[in-house]
This record gives sequence, C-alpha cells and structure tokens, in this order.
Amino acid sequence: MAVGVGCAFFLLALASILLTRLTANVALLWVANAMLLAALCARPANERFGLVLACAVGSFAATTVISPYSPIALSFVVANCGEALIAWAIIRRLGEAHRLFKSMRSIPVFVIGAGIVAPVVTGLVPVVSLWLMRGADPLFTWTNWTIGHGLGALIGTPVALLVLGGRDYWAGSTGDRSLGGFAVAMVALIGVTVATFWQSTMPLLFFPVLPLVIAAIRFRFAGAAIGVFAIAAIGATATIAGYGPVQLLDGSHAVQLLFFQFYLAVLFLTAVPFATMMAENKRLADTVTASEARYRMIADNASDVMLTLDPDGTIRFASPSVREIGGFDPEALIGTSALALVAEDDRERVSAVHVAALTDPDRSHRVEYRGLTADGRQCWFEMITRAVSDGQNPISSVVSVVRDLSHRKAREADLERQATTDPMTGLLNRRAFQGRLAECAAPDRSAPAMFALLDLDHFKRVNDNWGHASGDAALLGFADILRDNLRSQDAIGRLGGEEFAILFPDLTSADALAACERVRRALERHRVVTNGGAFGITVSIGLAPVDTESTPEAVFRQADAALYRAKALGRNRSELADS
Repeated sequence: MAVGVGCAFFLLALASILLTRLTANVALLWVANAMLLAALCARPANERFGLVLACAVGSFAATTVISPYSPIALSFVVANCGEALIAWAIIRRLGEAHRLFKSMRSIPVFVIGAGIVAPVVTGLVPVVSLWLMRGADPLFTWTNWTIGHGLGALIGTPVALLVLGGRDYWAGSTGDRSLGGFAVAMVALIGVTVATFWQSTMPLLFFPVLPLVIAAIRFRFAGAAIGVFAIAAIGATATIAGYGPVQLLDGSHAVQLLFFQFYLAVLFLTAVPFATMMAENKRLADTVTASEARYRMIADNASDVMLTLDPDGTIRFASPSVREIGGFDPEALIGTSALALVAEDDRERVSAVHVAALTDPDRSHRVEYRGLTADGRQCWFEMITRAVSDGQNPISSVVSVVRDLSHRKAREADLERQATTDPMTGLLNRRAFQGRLAECAAPDRSAPAMFALLDLDHFKRVNDNWGHASGDAALLGFADILRDNLRSQDAIGRLGGEEFAILFPDLTSADALAACERVRRALERHRVVTNGGAFGITVSIGLAPVDTESTPEAVFRQADAALYRAKALGRNRSELADS
C-alpha cells in the first residue's frame, strides 16, 4: 500500500509541476499532498511511517526530475510531508480523521486544517528556500503556495479517500449503487464541462453546476468528489491553454488563474457539503427506520405495555399487550389521556413523574401506581418513562413501559402476612404485635389505649388429657372468638403457646375491661369438640394502660402482674393493673 501511495504521489506531483507551474515559482494547483493526507486518515496506524516515507521519496523524485528547484528538493519534501501531517494532526485531534466527509462537522474541520492552516504554516519553508536560492518575492511565493496547496487538498483529498477508503467508505458515502448510472452521470458532467471550457465567447461557468448537483444527489459524496475533480482537471487544462469563460475576465493571466481557483473552491464548498449532508441525513433516516422497526417488533411481542405519549400526556401509540394486561383495544386508546388509566388516588404521583421526565429527559423515571382495567378493576403497575427529543423541539414525545405488578404485589402481601402473622391462628405474631404496642406508646400519641395479656387456664391439662390435636383446636377456636368479639381496629396477637394479647386503641380502661369480659364469657360458653368428646376451656386476663410515659416493656410487666393476680384469685377472670 505504501509503495502504491508513493507512486501516486510522484505522478500527481509531476502533473502539478508540469501543468500548473506557469510562473517562475511554485505550482498553482498541487493535489499530490491530498494522497498522503487521505492515506493517513484511511489507513491503519502501523502503515503511517511507510506512507510518509514513500511520499517523501515521491516528492524528492518529482522535484529532482522536472523542477528547476532540485538543489532544494529536501526543503520541498519537508514542506509537502509536513503539510499533510499537520492537516492530519488537526483533523485527528478534533476527532474527524476516521469519518472525514461522513459528517457535516468534519467539513469545516477539514477546510480549516487542510485548506488553510497546514499550507499557511508549511508555506514558510519554500518561501525561505526560494528567497535564499534566487531571491524570489516571499509574499508572492507564500500566496501561490497557500492557495495552490489549499485548493489542491480540497479537490484531491475526497477523490483519494474514495480510492483508499475501501469498499465500506465508498458504499457508506454513495446513494445510487449503479455503476452504469454513475458512468452516465460522469460522462454527462464531463461533456458539459468540456463544452463550457473549450469556448471563450460566453460566460458559462454556471453550466457545469447542474450536472454536478445531479451527481451529488444521486451518488452523494462520490458524485460530488469526482465531479469537482473532473471539472478542476478539464477547466485547468483549458484555462492554461488559453480557453474557457475565464478568458473573458479583464486582467492578466495570473488574475484569470486566481479567479479559476476561486471558482473551484466555490464548487467544492457547494457540492461536497451538500452531498455529505444528504448522505448523513440518509444514514440518520435509515437508523431511525431501523430503530422504529426494532421498537415495533419489541412492542408487538413484549408482554409489557409500551406507550408513546405526547408531552401533554395524550396517547399516540399503545402496544397490543395492553389488550392482555388491561383489556383495552390499543386503537381505541389513541387520542385519550393516559392519566385516565390511573386510579384517582395515584394520579398526582404519576403526573409528577411525567413532569419530571419532561424536565429531565436525560434519564428514566420510575413509579408504581394503581391502574384501571377495562372492567373497572384496580391493579398495581410499574411504569418506567423517559422523554424523547427530536433535536428541533425540546421534547417531541414521552415513551413509557408499563408492567403488571399484580403477581408481585400478591407475593409481597403474602410474604408480609407470613412475616407478621402466627402460622396457626392467623393472628399477629409476637414481633408484629410488639411493633403495634410500640406505636401506641410513642411520645407523639395522645389518645388513650389499653393492653390486655391473656393466658388459657390449665392448657397443659388439655394437651395431656385430650392430645395436642385437641389443644390446637382449642387455640383455633379461641382465635375465632377473639375475632368475633372485638373491633376491626383492635390488634390481636398470639405471643406464643397459649398466651395471647390484645391492644385496644382509643378505649378507656372500663371499655377495655368490658370487651375482655365479653371475650372471657364467650370462651366460657364455648365447647371444643374432638373425636373423644367435648371439653371447655377458660382464660385469665390482665389489663394495663398504655401511656406515653411508660415503655412497652413496662406496660407488658404491668399487664403480666394483673394476669398473675387474676390466676391467683381463681382464674377465669379479668383484672386491671394497679394504678
């Protein structure tokens, strides 16, 4: 690859010196450096040294063979290779080396780096060399070098990239892939350009613009790059030979050549950015189409509901899974408010998350809420939502993924029930009941409360005489009696074995004692029926007040003391703790 690039550099340098060196100075259109610049951008890093070395040899050989400046050939080697390296360093530093002419941002970077900065800086080398060698005007040399090399980079680099960039670069930069169509377009452009420049009677410089634009539209970057290069080659040959519309310009031959250079720069800055923009828009459109196809495929087959909303919350799209999860027809939801699918109590929270997504579109937002199904039921859902911007408006839409949480919530409720209830009786277990007692004893609570500690009398005899199965039946029967004779807000717990507890929120001691007596009498009348017969059982109860000045442990000790007194007084009775 390096040898081929070096040979191409040598041939382009010969052509530039032979055809465009019209004064006793440097060439007026130098395209050779474009070959090295394109190679540095397109080829792997391990080839760069060989590429620079090959082009240095090509530059030295071309200057030695045909240029009158062979004594200072090394200075031209430094200037030519340095120009390509400076331009490549600028383009690479700004992150455009591997996508040159594939994005609109790369074009101004290329124009500034390769068309202005690099030739301006490296032009100082031939300025000094020619001034020392033959006293050439420094400003004249520097101007010719800057314009000729800058224009040569603009015109030559795109074509060199098509050659060195490989099939992927060509395919990614063109629209119509037909080689026959490309050949026809180029033949038409060349024909129009020849007709324009091999006559000197009419100002037809605008004439090649039309086929150039057509080539750029159909073949994107390839059409624009090769089209501009063809116009430059034909126009330069004709202008140097004394033909073309440029001859109508009133001025010296140097002025006419300068105007032609300006004409080529305008063609480049018109056609290449236009083609690059079209190719970039096409790639963007293909990306959007592919993304939309993936989104539709996922939406049509996903179990979660996918919604696209307008910024005001109106549904624009609903995936088919909304039929399975919510019972809604997806088409019927379009144009309705997504908030109508949320339970009224949760609408404020869901609206807040929607507003947060609009405010911060760079991240996803999550919320759990109760939603409504088509038959009016409430189910738990999880929604992850994110705003989308199209680059023109701040927010173009909001995309939401909704997942049914009914099974998860049921599992969570079951786990919570298992963690807080006694597995035999279904009452609160000891830990959960202690939590309720701590809440009632909290310092910020002002309402009265009572705590009752209950213990079944002589329960060991039940197990010994009737068996453990009968003992379990007695416990279950007592649990049912507690539920039937107490309020829904009263907390009932089994602390372990035959020991139970009741927490009466908002009851005075007299009312709590009456409730305990109601439970005690109901148990006294109750008979436990087993296979061996039936038996009765009684309960002793101790009550203590719950106040903010006592700890739960202290309340428990007071109730236990009252319970001990009830047992000492003959059992089957309720006793209040001493004040």
